[in-house]
Amino acid sequence: MSKTPLTPVLMADERFRILAELVDERFGNIDLSALLVHLIDTVHESALPHLAEQFHVMGFEGWELARSAEERRTLIRNAIELHRYKGTPWAIEQILVTLGMTGVVSEWFEYGGSPYRFRLDIDLSGRGVSAAEYACLEALILKYKNKRSRLEALTMSATVRSPIPTFAMAVSAGEIVTVYPCSVSELDQMNPLPHIGIGHWGVETVTVYPDSVSALDQMNPLPCIGIGHWGVETVSVYPCTA
Repeated sequence: MSKTPLTPVLMADERFRILAELVDERFGNIDLSALLVHLIDTVHESALPHLAEQFHVMGFEGWELARSAEERRTLIRNAIELHRYKGTPWAIEQILVTLGMTGVVSEWFEYGGSPYRFRLDIDLSGRGVSAAEYACLEALILKYKNKRSRLEALTMSATVRSPIPTFAMAVSAGEIVTVYPCSVSELDQMNPLPHIGIGHWGVETVTVYPDSVSALDQMNPLPCIGIGHWGVETVSVYPCTA
């Protein structure tokens, strides 16, 4: 029996019952999820440019600076909220976060500048920017700022995290003291003298502490380089020969 609903009048006609069965057989297994284009996370990537145009985030409003499909989906997903707060510092900072950057807006009264001026500091540690993208970034800021305000300064900074080699060094040292027996020749003692004795004992202690590093991030492992040094100091004490 067909799953396609028919009115009682059509159900009485065998031709329509056969047509309904053919419709079920032909269209019953079609995946309709492709029609759900507003499910941004699951829609096919080919539909993203059309959605971006529909939500008005094409060109310099974000699309030109989006590098991956995930960034484009996030841009479209946040488009309504971005347009709702367009013209505020929050909108400028949020569009940068959406595109994988971090920015802080400073308004004129926060740093003692001229009225209606603002500065923008952008951290590009997560991604670089080319000359073409720099021009797009300036246009993006002009799109999301309010008409009254003027961009006074645009500062970009990037923290380069490069691997640092690790060096290790070990030093082993020792002292060898050789004391020869007393040897006296041609020594005449005429008068008795008091016996005088002198003793000396010493210990030399060397403490090597482990390396201590603070505020240093090692992002990528590199081969460790080790240096070893072993030495012996020899001291010979000869007796007085008279």
